[in-house]
Amino acid sequence: MTALRSPVVVKVLVASLWCCSSFAWAQARSVAVLREVRPDASPALEASLREMLGRLDVNLDASAGDGGVPALAVIDVDFSSGQIVVDSPSRAVTIRRALPAAEAGDVVTETAATLIAASIDVLLHTDPPRAPFRVAPAEAPKVEAPPPRPLSAVGLDLGVGLGARLLGGSAFVDFGGSVHALLSVPLGSQLPGVLAAVTFQPGFDLTGEMVSLRGSLLSARLFVQLELLRGQLGRLEAGAGGGLDRFAFTPLQREGELLRPTGERVALAPIVSGLLTWRLPVGESVHLFTTLMVDGDLRAAPPMPRAGQAGPPDQNDPRPWTVRPMLQIGVSFAPLRARE
Repeated sequence: MTALRSPVVVKVLVASLWCCSSFAWAQARSVAVLREVRPDASPALEASLREMLGRLDVNLDASAGDGGVPALAVIDVDFSSGQIVVDSPSRAVTIRRALPAAEAGDVVTETAATLIAASIDVLLHTDPPRAPFRVAPAEAPKVEAPPPRPLSAVGLDLGVGLGARLLGGSAFVDFGGSVHALLSVPLGSQLPGVLAAVTFQPGFDLTGEMVSLRGSLLSARLFVQLELLRGQLGRLEAGAGGGLDRFAFTPLQREGELLRPTGERVALAPIVSGLLTWRLPVGESVHLFTTLMVDGDLRAAPPMPRAGQAGPPDQNDPRPWTVRPMLQIGVSFAPLRARE
């Protein structure tokens, strides 16, 4: 215990610990990797480097390394081009040296070792960066959504559709198309509007033994309508109004294999009508719609000539039913929007 307290012994122990820690510190931070020597590996260069770097407390690793060694420097030597590269990624420093062209043999080897040792000495006195330098990724440009179309004082909706009408009598079902224009004005929570529609059934034939009929139907309607329901899946509208139906019949007289028209007969019928429409939005201003409409005659249609003379009177009577339902589907576009 007395010997341990001696000043000489304490100094020796402190010096030993300082040397060991210094050696371990040097080992940890001072390693140089001789990565590549071209055209051929040079044992003389390695030996000279070990001697010179040893004076700087730098250990030489002559292996190629795997990129994971915490090296102070990575060395590449190309004797054919006379280029020396000492790279230190941890310090973000790259030192390039050129060998004198006039020297050859052992002189070139010693010169290369001297240039490398001088470069290592520079790196030893170069502080590593306190934090890795990182390039911030460029921010993607913000894509702003286009502003919504401004709302107008009135709304205008234009549409086309296809549908089927139950006529009744001998002409049971007739198919045709329609066009419409809806003018609406916001009023509180409602969106009342006026709907003008034209439908056209292009024609149907009633065939008899001697006389046949070819008929067509053109309808014009004017409705006043309101919204009944509005939700995410669209809106339900109801309307009431009326208009005119134009029935046209052309008798066809059979002459052998031919049918000869004998003159068109036209009947106009005033109509009262009602409708229900469901509109499904598929775009900012585009809707799909389904309309159920029911027409009723205010005045019975006049009798028309029957297609042939045989059979009971109602077998080929072209007069339509007094009440006629119709179903339509279509698409509409709103160039003016009063409210979504």
